[in-house]
Amino acid sequence: MSARSPILIAGAAGLLGTAIADALVERGGRLVLADLHTEPLEALAQRLGADAVPLAEALDFRDEERVLRFVSSATSAVGHLAACVNAVGIEGPIVPTDQLDLDTVRDVYETNVFAAVSLVKAIVPGMRTRGEGRIINIASGAGLSGGEFMSAYHSSKHAMVGLTRSMARELAALGISVNAVCPGCIESPMLERIELALSELKGEPTSFIPRIPAGRYANPREIANVVAYLVLDAPRYLTGSSLLVDGGLYA
Repeated sequence: MSARSPILIAGAAGLLGTAIADALVERGGRLVLADLHTEPLEALAQRLGADAVPLAEALDFRDEERVLRFVSSATSAVGHLAACVNAVGIEGPIVPTDQLDLDTVRDVYETNVFAAVSLVKAIVPGMRTRGEGRIINIASGAGLSGGEFMSAYHSSKHAMVGLTRSMARELAALGISVNAVCPGCIESPMLERIELALSELKGEPTSFIPRIPAGRYANPREIANVVAYLVLDAPRYLTGSSLLVDGGLYA
């Protein structure tokens, strides 16, 4: 795929979304950025420059109608979106499963799963018309394993992996590839929150590092480079995969 074809990054202002944007721009990418959080989104767009980012907009991807309007306006402004990276996500509650508040669980699924469905509904028709496209969902190693006290998050990421695989089968004949990237533990504020909450629940310090053969957490750039490969360089025949980038944690 040409790097100058418009690439949408949903959740661009987050730690991983920003790293993905940087990786793609360094490879000549031309980006459309969207995120719920206005200030960091505007700062990112300004830093990357107008040539790399012709369009950046604050957007709640849980709002299906707004997502449809956004994709339509983006297509009018920059042309058909050739690729989409879905990096929208939250960790949700960290509590025993029998203490979950269902409204909180619904919020996790609205953000981690239903927002992705809204985005797919908006972007796939244009890709179908053109006979090509690439969709990369940021899932998680949590989508391939269980995790105590994080059943809402883990189950939502399982849903993302299932969505990716199902879409890949559905869209392959149309020239559209769909893959998931499944990071393990990324050095990030989210991971710090998770470890703190688990430490409080277990009554002892919690770290995942002893379980990781690589002996460390991932740098966001390591994940971003995998995403950039899937967007720009991967063969179209690579579809339906869940690429685990976890330092050997689930090997």
